[in-house]
Amino acid sequence: MKSEDSIVSLKNITYIQKDQTILDSLNLDIEKDFFHFILGKNGSGKTTLLNLIYGKLWPTRGEVIVLGEKYGTFPIREVQKKIGILDRNHQENTLQKSLTVKQIIGSGFFSSIGLYNDFTEEQERELDRIISENSWIRDPNQTYRTLSDGEKKKILLLRALITEPELLLLDEPTSELDFSAREDFFETLSIQKKKRVFTCIMITHRADEIPEYFTRGILMRDGRVIQKGKIHECMKSKHLSEVYGIPIRVVKEFNRYFVFKECDNPENFQI
Repeated sequence: MKSEDSIVSLKNITYIQKDQTILDSLNLDIEKDFFHFILGKNGSGKTTLLNLIYGKLWPTRGEVIVLGEKYGTFPIREVQKKIGILDRNHQENTLQKSLTVKQIIGSGFFSSIGLYNDFTEEQERELDRIISENSWIRDPNQTYRTLSDGEKKKILLLRALITEPELLLLDEPTSELDFSAREDFFETLSIQKKKRVFTCIMITHRADEIPEYFTRGILMRDGRVIQKGKIHECMKSKHLSEVYGIPIRVVKEFNRYFVFKECDNPENFQI
């Protein structure tokens, strides 16, 4: 892959925390203008990798290049302005719960947890446009904390996209949602994908929640990338067996991939 085709380039990345190696000599290039998933068990290093890309964490060793900029050679906030992020753990716990739906979305203009500035007239117009385009928002003045979990996630998605970033990072955005709320979230993301061009990186530990429009995959185990490429190249029984550490069979139905522990008669299931 040519360097100009990469939106993220990680070179010989090692991350050590409290004498534990979380990422181990990792090299990775991520193509721009595609939707990528990073799949791995809990503890495989997925969230650490995402935080390194956003600049929340700094590698113990190695080089991070995002949007053509090498981290450590310029103010990190300059590149973060071009990145949208939905961080389920951080944002859910720290956003000001007294804010309204409109205020939460608008806080994305400032990349702030709270809201400490008035919106400009231009920002007000943009907020009104976004709200009108998303008819599922029943009341923009409703308090954020009163929303369902699924509605909260969609609001945080709009917040992450309000500045039209070049790169969107999703940290297990639907892991605690029920089936209908999960599919509703991914339908909302699909609609946003059709409106603009951006690169998306989503981490997950479940193969079955990866929508069909995520066409590039990165498989991780124990802080290392074990497979990378187009989704059909990644979602093979042998690769996912290595990811999960047990014998796996993969079934593809309706452009979704489902994994099962290997059974006694697997010949009808393996792809």
